Amino acid sequence: MTDSPQVRARSGLRKAFRRIAPEIELDEIDPRADLREEADLDSVDAINLIVAIDEELGVEIPESDYDDVSTFETMIRYVADRLPEGS
Repeated sequence: MTDSPQVRARSGLRKAFRRIAPEIELDEIDPRADLREEADLDSVDAINLIVAIDEELGVEIPESDYDDVSTFETMIRYVADRLPEGS
């Protein structure tokens, strides 16, 4: 049985996040709060996270959609809706 897109997105995002900011505990971050603020990510870290998401999950996030992924909750939803088939 394969995991749901939400579960796959959450797991992949955690892996991508650990690559960029391993010191941050995602379980301690409010999933509805601004992720950059909550995790103290600068603009370079934020871009590196977007790249890591693409590498980890195969989901590109264009700059025009950055506002759509400003929280961990919205990022999970965004990525889950765009996961490639069979990933």
